[in-house]
Amino acid sequence: MSAAKRMSKEERRQQLLETASDIVRAEGTEALTLGYLAERAGVTKPIAYEHFGTRAGLLIALYKELDERQNRVMRAALEANGKTLEDVARIVSAAYVDCALTMGPEFGALSAALSATEEMEDFRQSVRDSCIAELKKAFAPFGKLSRGEGHALLEGLFGAAESLSQAAASGRTSRAQAVSALSRIMQGALE
Repeated sequence: MSAAKRMSKEERRQQLLETASDIVRAEGTEALTLGYLAERAGVTKPIAYEHFGTRAGLLIALYKELDERQNRVMRAALEANGKTLEDVARIVSAAYVDCALTMGPEFGALSAALSATEEMEDFRQSVRDSCIAELKKAFAPFGKLSRGEGHALLEGLFGAAESLSQAAASGRTSRAQAVSALSRIMQGALE
């Protein structure tokens, strides 16, 4: 336990999130409790509770970590290579699918677990709104998306991204097929 005291608070939080991700990947979301996380990370339960408060807080933090990672990768790729509608659609599609593949088949289970309580459902809706805002920003150079119809279109694109990402994560389709299909859907909707 002495190693536990040597990490900064941020380093410890990152270690706990990585361990939580490993647990979800190997054992599913049902196995992810703060007590089990503490045990697997080699820390005391109070340390896990201090970082996340509740299981819901842990699930939210884990999802935020994945979402932030996806957005960083996507923004960097868009900045470097997002010159055409086709480029942007491919980059955005790959970012969504790769995020789900990072979590594997448990991505859907994590998403479903986030709907278990009102607190988590509110968070999930805020993530959805944030993703739609990212889509709007990414595709803004290629046409004006009106408030009503444009928002509905982006909601549909987000739904397609979620569905195809989960299909790839569960092995129902390949990464290449999911990225290609999603990219074509995005281009078709926005041309």
